[in-house]
Amino acid sequence: MANKNSIAIISDIHGNYTALKSVLESINGLDTKISDIMCLGDLVGYNPEPEKSVNKIREVCEQVIAGNHDKAMVGELNTNWFRGSVKKSIRWTKNQLSQSSLDYLKELGTRKDIIFGGKKIILAHGSPNQNAPFSYIFNEFDIQNIEPLIMNSNILFIGHTHIPYCFCNKGDGWFNIEQSDFEINPDYNYIINVGSVGQPRDKDPRSSFVIFDPERNHITFKRKEYNIEKVQQKFEDTDLPEAFSLRLKQGR
Repeated sequence: MANKNSIAIISDIHGNYTALKSVLESINGLDTKISDIMCLGDLVGYNPEPEKSVNKIREVCEQVIAGNHDKAMVGELNTNWFRGSVKKSIRWTKNQLSQSSLDYLKELGTRKDIIFGGKKIILAHGSPNQNAPFSYIFNEFDIQNIEPLIMNSNILFIGHTHIPYCFCNKGDGWFNIEQSDFEINPDYNYIINVGSVGQPRDKDPRSSFVIFDPERNHITFKRKEYNIEKVQQKFEDTDLPEAFSLRLKQGR
């Protein structure tokens, strides 16, 4: 059971308002109220309802980090390296966003350091390195590049890969925790990828998010089904590539 001082951490909504709404309903339906919902970026991109997604995140989240797609919308990220279908998605999405939403995305930072429940927490999208905030962290080898930046924290929460995982360091190297529900040790270091709400890529099409209870030192990975067909129907009224619609059912 979640403590009333628990937080929910979500990421990578990617304009999938249907999935976001389903996840928020799941969070609100927990036995005790979540004190805050934190979002780790990529509010937009790929999916057909970016404006509604941004508005909802602004409504429910106090702590929000910018993702690479968010910064691409406001000209703060070079998109030359994006493949053609992603560039097309960015162009279409930008045209759907109000000036207020664009201004909001522009104001978002790429890292936040907070204290919650006595724990030192870093919130980032891809990496806590401010010089390369959108680098990918997939494994213990990638972690070596950021290790000096996180050893004074208890938990680094990230997204970006769309694949949920948890790595732990007891002081003698990083290892993967495969459980979806477990207790953390305040003396260890953790990197927790919360996965994606709007476009999971771990072959499980259900939305992924995390609940953190600092009083019980407890982490719970959650999955939530949503109406994928409803989202796919919305693609029909857009110029978004069909591949982005098809991949939702595939979870990749």
